[in-house]
Amino acid sequence: MITIPEVMTHNYDPDRGAFQNLCELPVPDAESILDEIRATGKRTIKADYLQRRLAVEDWLLHERRRKLGSTRLERPAYFFLGDFADGKDLSRPQSLVIPVKAFPPNILTFTYPDSMASLQIALRDEHSNHRKPYHGRVFTLEEIEDVVATFGMPGDRWKMDTSMRYDRFIEVQVWDDGPIKRYLQNQ
Repeated sequence: MITIPEVMTHNYDPDRGAFQNLCELPVPDAESILDEIRATGKRTIKADYLQRRLAVEDWLLHERRRKLGSTRLERPAYFFLGDFADGKDLSRPQSLVIPVKAFPPNILTFTYPDSMASLQIALRDEHSNHRKPYHGRVFTLEEIEDVVATFGMPGDRWKMDTSMRYDRFIEVQVWDDGPIKRYLQNQ
């Protein structure tokens, strides 16, 4: 039986700090940061990124309320399920890897793949050939364990299976920063 990884990774730019969420900022401030990231050439960011990110996060907020109720954070901290402390994302070269068990299940939601891709694959006709039952859905910890047991982890399958083109990661949304702070204090 395939199980989920025991850790999750938050990648970040050390100059900006960990656990930053653009959606918490006023739009002009968020766009300014995106322009700075674009100017470095380390990451391609489309002109409509913030508009799409805000829409996706509205969906995540709605699903979080439906599945978990109210949580300490209104907007999540983002992680990848598994160890992605590989430095491959030049715009976010620093990583924090934390055990999944450091978090109570009632503050975690998951999307397969990351939330931006998952929702678009579920909604846009041009992605119908890539659509799977887990696209456009937000999962609890127990639910994502079942999804992974059924469909497996994304891994590198996207390199050889064109139907997995966008399924590169499972994203974790953390809705309470208390466990993060406790974990960091104990390290």
